[in-house]
Amino acid sequence: MTDIFRILVVVFLAMHGIGHIIWFLAAWTPIRAGVRHGPWALPGKVTIRSPIGRVLGLVALGCLVVFVAAALALFAQEPAWRPLTNIGILLSFIAVVPWLRQSPGTAPIIANLVLLFLLALPLSAELIPAP
Repeated sequence: MTDIFRILVVVFLAMHGIGHIIWFLAAWTPIRAGVRHGPWALPGKVTIRSPIGRVLGLVALGCLVVFVAAALALFAQEPAWRPLTNIGILLSFIAVVPWLRQSPGTAPIIANLVLLFLLALPLSAELIPAP
């Protein structure tokens, strides 16, 4: 059971990380990635193509790297997957929440909440066998 759960979490982490590419693409390329170019949810007229939007696009790219690293660490049964996942969740909230009005949906927020729930499960502590 633990092996199946580990593979499912690895796939979930990798897919969630790769999904953050849409905010990077929206901020740095002319590709229509699904994030509209209107103002963010915070006060001010900051858009995804503004300097702040581009910095948050880089944070989203960092999310991709951190979540994929967490997935690889879990696949390799390294305990570093848990702190990497926590860092990824924090970066994801920072990168995505300001753009909720312009985003295609709330899937990243839901995915972060699912990851927080998974980390709280006792089964997640058993994903790495004791030495």
